[in-house]
Formats: sequence, C-alpha cells, structure tokens
Amino acid sequence: MNTNGRRLWKHAAGMLTGMLFLGMACETTAFASGVVPSDTSGQVIMQLDMEQTNTAQAAALAQAAAVQAAAQVQVEAAQAQAAAAQAQAAAAQAAAQTAAQAALENTILAQKGISRQEYDLLAALIQCEAGGESYIGQVAVGNVVMNRVEAGNHPNTITEVIYAPGQFSPVRNGSLSRTLSAGNTSASCRQAALEAIAGSEPVGDKLFFRRVNGRSGQVIGNHVFY
Repeated sequence: MNTNGRRLWKHAAGMLTGMLFLGMACETTAFASGVVPSDTSGQVIMQLDMEQTNTAQAAALAQAAAVQAAAQVQVEAAQAQAAAAQAQAAAAQAAAQTAAQAALENTILAQKGISRQEYDLLAALIQCEAGGESYIGQVAVGNVVMNRVEAGNHPNTITEVIYAPGQFSPVRNGSLSRTLSAGNTSASCRQAALEAIAGSEPVGDKLFFRRVNGRSGQVIGNHVFY
C-alpha cells in the first residue's frame, strides 16, 4: 500500500470510530434523561380491547333498554285492553239494568192501566215536591196522588188530579212544566212514582200533604201528611 492509500485508510477508520463514539454518547444521554425506547404495540392492543369492551357494554345497555321499552309497551297495551274490557262490561251491565227497569215499568203500567206520559208526569211532580226528601218521602207524595185518583171526590186520572185547580204549587209556579221540558227527573223520583203506582202506601189513605208547620199528621222529612 502506498502512502496515499495508508492516509485514506486512516482517515476512514477515524471517521468510523468517531461515529461509533457519537452513537454511544447519544444512547447514554437518552438513558440518562429517562427516555427509553419501548415497543408501543401492547398499548395499542390494550386500547383496542377497551374500545371493544365499551362498545359491547353500550350495545348491551341499548338492548336492555329496548327490551324494557318493549315490555312497557306490552304492559300499557294490556292495561288498555283490560280497561276497554271493563268499560264494555260496565256498559253491558248498565244496558241490562236499563232493559230490566224498562220491562218492569211496562209490566206495572200495563197492570194498572197507566200511560207512560202519566208516569212521567207523576215522577216530575215528585221531583218538584220532594226531590230533596228521602226516598220514602218521595213515595209518600206519589201515594197521595194515587189516593186521590182512587177517591170518589177527586178526578180519576193522574193528569186530572195533578192539574186540578189550586192543588199543587209546582203547577202554579211553572216548575212542573220546566221539569217536564228539561227531562231531568231523577232516577229516585221515577222509581218512587213507579212504586206508588204499583200500590205502595207509606202514608196509607191520606189525601193531603204540606210543609211541616205544626199541623198534626204523619211527618216524613219536611212534609206532614194528613
């Protein structure tokens, strides 16, 4: 090897040695500063696992919420169906009771020869005279009217008895006419009229009644019957 070759070799060897020392110095500096090269693939896998776990949990919660909502819808539907069935049963029962009451009314009216118009009139009079009284007091007013129908010195129909001049104040003051027009006679007064027509006699054969004012007689509520 000539002189120039030896120079080049020395020069290259020196550069190589410098680079080795420079690399060692950099590595030493990194360890000293706490920066240690590491493999991050494990962290990435853990993060992916956590995301998958969170996604699965969210899906499970969503599914549970959907199941709960569906169950609630079914419960509400069942409740609505039960309420509809109950309302239908109540309506059927009310219709049956109405039909039974109508049949009873028709039977009694036919037996006594009383028209439905007179039945309505007697019920309206009871409403005006004793709507606020006890049921027995309502029947008693009807009893008086029917006693007059059967008495020889009074007209022989419900209509003529009620509209006889000067006999019943609801006729004079117009309340009877208004009650008939409005058709707001209570079920209690209608039943009391029917019972009186059928022959119930809580006041016997008495022909008159008035507000309790010290007069002797049979007192029922706010009326005295004589």
